[in-house]
Amino acid sequence: MFLLIAVVAAVGVAIGLIVWPSSAAAGTIPSSARVVTVTPVFGRDPNISRHHLDHAFTITDPAKVARIVAIINGLAPFPIGELSCPVDNGAAMRLTFRASLDGPSVATILATYTGCATVSKLDAPSGPFLNGNTASGQQVQQVILAIAGVRWPYTPDALPQLHP
Repeated sequence: MFLLIAVVAAVGVAIGLIVWPSSAAAGTIPSSARVVTVTPVFGRDPNISRHHLDHAFTITDPAKVARIVAIINGLAPFPIGELSCPVDNGAAMRLTFRASLDGPSVATILATYTGCATVSKLDAPSGPFLNGNTASGQQVQQVILAIAGVRWPYTPDALPQLHP
């Protein structure tokens, strides 16, 4: 069975498709996660002087981390099929989960803002993507910022215009 899945995946990759077993879960964050560091990823923003406006932060409150883990682990799978994802500038929120403040990463999640807004597990790059919106229709990044009590003045997808 494993060999069949590997062959199907290799053929899919060769023709430009993303193929994964239906039992895989991109957003599975282990229950050992107790700390999460949230980092803005500005993608192709040419003006790095404004990147300080949205700062990385770390959440150590176990209840807040558990809520974030539950939200990500509860996201629906992203639809499979032909998709057009225009205006993808690489903007995202990266979440690095750890069992302790100075421990190694147990999972790293990337939630993209633009194009086809998805959530993926960077530790499993060939794994499936999850929908970037919660069951209530909220953008997962906004929910995470609200849980953390943090405001980013310029989310990476809505940067101010450059003025010459």
